Amino acid sequence: MSISYVLNIFFFLAFRIVESVGEGVTDLKPGDQVLPVFTGECKECDHCKSEESNMCDLLRINTDRGVMLSDGKSRFSINGQPIYHFVGTSTFSEYTVVHVGCVAKINPTAPLDKVCVLSCGISTG
Repeated sequence: MSISYVLNIFFFLAFRIVESVGEGVTDLKPGDQVLPVFTGECKECDHCKSEESNMCDLLRINTDRGVMLSDGKSRFSINGQPIYHFVGTSTFSEYTVVHVGCVAKINPTAPLDKVCVLSCGISTG
């Protein structure tokens, strides 16, 4: 019997400061303060445009995906072995790579040690 282990970088309360942005990202710039959110919004699907739901068709909670949507690859590895995203955010790492729809830009004067609970604690109850 073989056992396969899937390595994940987990997610919990967090804030991040944007270091760089990918091609086509216009909503964020380096230095912006953001909260990673696991219930992302693409802003284009029927659910995102609805006033009744925020369960995005593209970025809804998915614990099995573990890779970037753009190319289906992980952005993390150790000794050549991929380490996968967990719910699209992977905040238990010094740096992370996320879909732009999985971060919420916040006021730069907001107290980061207080607002970080909004990224997970409030949304999960």
